[in-house]
Amino acid sequence: MEQHRSLSLLFLALAAGLAGGLAGGLVVVVAPGGREATEEVVTPTAVATAATPEATAVAIGSAERLQQAIERVLPAVVTVIADGVPRRNEDGAITQTRNVGSGIVIDDRGHIVTNFHVIDGAAEINVLLTTGEQRPAVVRSHDSPYSDLAVLSVAPEGLRSASWGDSSQLVPGEPVAALSAAGFAIGNSVSVGVVSATGRDWPRNAVILEDLVQTDAAVNSGDSGGALINAEGEVIGLLTTVVRGTSTGSPIQGISFAQSSNSLRPIVNDIVLFGSYVRPRLGIERPFRHHVELTPELSASQGIPLSLGALVIEVEARSAAEEAGVRVGDIVIAVNGVAIDLDNPFVNLLKPLGPGEMADLTVVRGGQQRSIAVLPRLE
Repeated sequence: MEQHRSLSLLFLALAAGLAGGLAGGLVVVVAPGGREATEEVVTPTAVATAATPEATAVAIGSAERLQQAIERVLPAVVTVIADGVPRRNEDGAITQTRNVGSGIVIDDRGHIVTNFHVIDGAAEINVLLTTGEQRPAVVRSHDSPYSDLAVLSVAPEGLRSASWGDSSQLVPGEPVAALSAAGFAIGNSVSVGVVSATGRDWPRNAVILEDLVQTDAAVNSGDSGGALINAEGEVIGLLTTVVRGTSTGSPIQGISFAQSSNSLRPIVNDIVLFGSYVRPRLGIERPFRHHVELTPELSASQGIPLSLGALVIEVEARSAAEEAGVRVGDIVIAVNGVAIDLDNPFVNLLKPLGPGEMADLTVVRGGQQRSIAVLPRLE
């Protein structure tokens, strides 16, 4: 009853906002291309407005529809608990990392979508249902580093599932709700907001995430892998990242991103049907495991002569890159003639490669530039 009352208050606030319009003040804008958030103070022209009874009725009707959608989808959102490999520290004590995120049941066969970063490095994964029941989960497959997506599988009995929506139909200002797990508590959490923008790109962890849905619905730690839904109760995004500040350190609020449903559905469908989604695999493509994306600041601090590129720190054994002659310490500065820079990270340049397409890597080794042709394995 208390949860229903809280939801009702949220939706009354949403309805009032929709009926009365938007107030001015501090406006946070993501620049086209999503490279950097900037701040702009806007002083609106003073205009006396009053919501008509018809507008108020429409707004309340929209809010009620979204509330009903939330109540339908909430049972399909689960808690994902990912435990790392136990390790012994310097003091001899055994420690173990634990990540807690969210996931969405997407069909009646027990498939769950979540963010790859939630389950990365996990030795054991469990899923906590809204009923309090916990079930073991296995990773069906993932799409890292090309997107932040993983598909899990659990025993399907008694699960409630959600359905995908068409993210291309979203419009700015459209009401949406962010549904996520409540950690180890029974039940889930909800925040409401609007679509701020669609088709956004945003750099994170040496990869530019593409075709994101931007929303002002509050998203917090543990919400990764949760559902962004529309008023029809359809999943139109997978909650993925929150922007806390600009590249210059200025704090900002009200910017969260979800990977769009239309960008994820083909990947998920192939993983469910075939066990994987085909991507180019060289054996050096994963940031922080295989390579480190250089920046002018990092290069200056480490005495590296090049300010941009991908510094290879591991080459997978028997991989396409190893067979082609790529070595640890090589700095890849271009792929097929396109220079690696902040707008074109190494991963994003590899992403479009299709079957039989070579990756002609321009590499600097020992101060000498050379070309290494790698035929990626599509796995």
